[in-house]
This record gives sequence, structure tokens and C-alpha cells, in this order.
Amino acid sequence: MNHVDREKTLRNFSSELNRQTPERPAKPDGADFSAGEVAFLAEGLAFGQRALRAATAKVTERYNLGPRGAWILNVVSNGVTYPLELASVFCVGRSLITAELVRLTDAGLIESRPGKDDRRKTELTLTPLGQQASGEVRAEFSAIVHRRLPGFDATELRIAAEVLRALAREPEWPE
Repeated sequence: MNHVDREKTLRNFSSELNRQTPERPAKPDGADFSAGEVAFLAEGLAFGQRALRAATAKVTERYNLGPRGAWILNVVSNGVTYPLELASVFCVGRSLITAELVRLTDAGLIESRPGKDDRRKTELTLTPLGQQASGEVRAEFSAIVHRRLPGFDATELRIAAEVLRALAREPEWPE
């Protein structure tokens, strides 16, 4: 898998706020976190996925989608339109993306056509029903964030997003 292409693809479809927020430079003495703080972060990452699953649950169940189906709708709606790019974004093989796309197509949420620039490539677009389902997932996630984070302000939310963005960068791959 070409990890450089994945990072470029992620930058191209990321939110405006993400593009406007520069990466934080490293602190001169490096990170100074206790084992307890790192464990607290790991718990948040592990169990924070529940909010993401809850946001997609209704759409996933209604249309009999796989685990990435609802998120594929979101990514396609943000401009990632080729299956190979989707595989790169989700760090999975092309066959898993193909299986998800079959379900999305069968549900009437996504359509494919030959690419505008390269007719050998398949370009994906959301159907009106797919746009509606994608909007439903976004609205549900927004509602979850507002319900679960009433003690945080926008600045704290942005810092949390920066931390998650930094952790989402390409991992250190074993040689």
C-alpha cells in the first residue's frame, strides 16, 4: 500500500478547519506523558469508537451495510471518488472495499461510472438516497457530540481533534 498517496488523499478531502489548522511543532524536550495519561488516552480511543458506531448504526442496519459502508458514503461525499483511494483511506484491501461498494450499490446509495479523466477507472457518486443517508450519519454524530461533550468548549474540541489527527498519521510500520 502506498502510504504517501493515502496522506495526500486524506489531506484533499479533510475539513476546512483541518486544512486551516497547522500541525503543532514538537516540544523541544519531547512529549512528557505518564503511563497513566497514555493509558487514559488509549481508553478514550478504544471506547470512543462507540460514538462512531452509534452514529452509523441506523443507516448501517436500514441498508444492510458492512462496517465501513456508512463511512464510505461520508468519504465519497467529501470527494474521494475512486475505489483504490477508498482502500487507501481505510487501510484495507481493494476486495473489502469492493464488497462494501456492492452493498452500497444494491441499497441504491451509490452509483459508479467510468472516470471523467481516465475511463479505465471507476468513479463513484452518491445517489440522492446516499446523500440523505450520509447527512443522517453526520447529523447523528453531531447530536452525539453535543450530548456527550456539554462540559467542553470549541477550543477544547479542536485540541482533541488535533490530538486525534496526530495519532491518525501514518503509523510506524515495521521494517
